[in-house]
Amino acid sequence: MSWGGRAGGQHRIIADLNREWEALRARDEVEHWAARHQILRDCQDLHAVLARIPAGPDEVLRVLLTEVHAGSMAAARTVLQAMLGKIVLMANADHAHDIDCYLLAMWECIRRYPVDRRPHHVAANLALDARKFAKRELAGSPSVVLWPPGPSFADAVDRQFARDHADHNRDIAVLTAGDVLRAAVELELIDADAGALLNSVYAEGIRTAEAASQRQISPDAVRQRCSQALRRLAVHSAEIANCA
Repeated sequence: MSWGGRAGGQHRIIADLNREWEALRARDEVEHWAARHQILRDCQDLHAVLARIPAGPDEVLRVLLTEVHAGSMAAARTVLQAMLGKIVLMANADHAHDIDCYLLAMWECIRRYPVDRRPHHVAANLALDARKFAKRELAGSPSVVLWPPGPSFADAVDRQFARDHADHNRDIAVLTAGDVLRAAVELELIDADAGALLNSVYAEGIRTAEAASQRQISPDAVRQRCSQALRRLAVHSAEIANCA
């Protein structure tokens, strides 16, 4: 499965990754995965594993991320290949961060993804994590690290990463309505129509009567739909804050 890049053709790094992917097989490693995980039974190489994802996205991605945590670079590369299309879309929509930035962000998010804590909507979570990582962690120029990297340094970085991603209150404080709604739609907590309605009323400030007229429904129906959607968002506020 290959993915294109910016308008007019493939971005060079995406083309390079696609060429690399075509040459990868890792048959011996995949054979071990197939023996351990029912969902990968009969898969003979990485291409077969990638093709299995649409049939059970969360289950296959959880298996691959579990193997990533066990040290498998082949599993990490398979997840990255599965996410390339989304990476291209996010990079194309972001004028401040290029595709290299999103690839780095996605690789870090794949390596650190907490499978046990977030077993559902894995692809959407990875995409949203990568977007947040790119915009927050990679927003400035790389800083000079005076403390020589080593096990203690790596542990400190991992602890800070875990604290940042558990601190929902800090994230909620800086989220815009657009951030919340985009995350909610991508996590499939609300559908695109509900997201557009909430965006009109709460982000754009359109009056209820005007929103109702645009959609050819009653103002009461607008209020009811908004209320139902907001209740659902409230239940999942921590998940949204973690991903927006």
